[in-house]
Amino acid sequence: MTNKEKIDGLISDISELKGLVAGMREMEICTLAFFSQTFDLAYKIIRDLHVLEGLQIDVFQKQMQEYQEIIESTLLLQKSMAEAGEHKLAAEPAPAPAPAPAPVDSTVTVKQTVSLNDALEKKNLADFRKAFSLNDHFHFRQELFSGDEAKMNKVISDLNDMRSYEESVAYLNGSQDWDMKNTEVAGFLALLEKRFR
Repeated sequence: MTNKEKIDGLISDISELKGLVAGMREMEICTLAFFSQTFDLAYKIIRDLHVLEGLQIDVFQKQMQEYQEIIESTLLLQKSMAEAGEHKLAAEPAPAPAPAPAPVDSTVTVKQTVSLNDALEKKNLADFRKAFSLNDHFHFRQELFSGDEAKMNKVISDLNDMRSYEESVAYLNGSQDWDMKNTEVAGFLALLEKRFR
């Protein structure tokens, strides 16, 4: 299913939800079926938005990786051109050589920037609660913890005390009755793995 089809589905679900809520104006007393329908539809909308968010993050990460590869290849090309220019100058004596400025090693700067970004991300993930967007939090609470906020908070608090990804997965295997191949569990584990990278 393409992004356009997913967005069209979302628009359709939002229109249906709007119609249901607008129809509530005419009712003096709302039925339980009304609330059940609207909650189910709202949850479906949130879940679909979460899927779209995940797809966009994947696209963004691929773009960032491509840009990083372009930058690295450009830096390598500049370095090899500079080295080739030095060899050419050495072969042809210049009448009056002017002192050349020291070449700037931009590779170090880029690596420091990436390292700084990694360090900031790792610092932010020291508290596993900060790894979740609002949608992630709602989604994981519903799907993995049956809507139980206290249970989710306890698991996250316990995971914050873990020293490695392997230890965390072992803890989840022992304390939660999750199917580790489930897509929601895989999403949760992907965020957990980023914490220990």
